[in-house]
Amino acid sequence: MKRSKKTAASVEQHDRNDALLKTRFEATIYPGRNAETDNWANDLDVDRVPDAEGRVRAFITVADLVRLLDRGLEVRLYRAHPYGPLDPSLITTDEAFKSWLNEKISTIKANPGPKPFIEPDN
Repeated sequence: MKRSKKTAASVEQHDRNDALLKTRFEATIYPGRNAETDNWANDLDVDRVPDAEGRVRAFITVADLVRLLDRGLEVRLYRAHPYGPLDPSLITTDEAFKSWLNEKISTIKANPGPKPFIEPDN
């Protein structure tokens, strides 16, 4: 059966909307003008990502974006990531993580580095 052009366009638009709603965005979040405290970032309820510069980076959904904007926060989007299952090779077990962490800690304990500089008493 052949679909009309109007129906095909409607289905295509619906598929695009579904994909957009499942998309996650890489974003940075800033306090905006309405930040009431210095701890505004502790109550975001989003998947945070470590950032070397101390910014609040996160993966957010469209719903998260709307919620954060409604709270008066500034949100900058950088990349869109399609929704899908996580690559199983990226998932680690608790035991494997604890082993990795203990290895890092023992390395630091074995090689603590130089002592901090202390001003001499005069």
